[in-house]
Amino acid sequence: MHTHHMAIEVWCEETWGERPVRISEWATHDSIVQVFIRLSSSVLIADFEVNGEGMLGIRQHLHVPLETWNPGSIQGLRTSEGKTRFQHRRQSIYLSSELRVPEWGAALLEEWLMSMRGHATRPKDRLQRMNEVKRMKTSIERNLESASLTKITDEVTSLDERVDRVGNHLAN
Repeated sequence: MHTHHMAIEVWCEETWGERPVRISEWATHDSIVQVFIRLSSSVLIADFEVNGEGMLGIRQHLHVPLETWNPGSIQGLRTSEGKTRFQHRRQSIYLSSELRVPEWGAALLEEWLMSMRGHATRPKDRLQRMNEVKRMKTSIERNLESASLTKITDEVTSLDERVDRVGNHLAN
């Protein structure tokens, strides 16, 4: 990612007229660089392609300006095709699925936007803080459940039983 950091900064300056405040990596492979970018009053999800000469070119991006964002409006979910879809309003972008869960990316972008908006919209009373903690707890529980190997172990056991049954059936 560091080798492409300058190219991403140049792209931001040319396209958005400013240098990024922060760049956070989602995925980097031989031919792709996918990042979250924080600008002064918006965030971006950008999907770059690395050509044969090592040059970076934008494939697609999703721009979320602070003025159109509402807390919770950025959604991240894993698709059945093995990709991760990030969505804001009617716009969406598909990124490769990495070890991080989609909620991580959505939470990072929401955190950046919340800090841009300032403390005026942060929860103030006790009930709002409790609700926020409950939402975070639920999100963490879902992440831990999806990272659990219990489902995979059960599936392997089930497949072993099926293989044994097929083997016995073929032996008879």
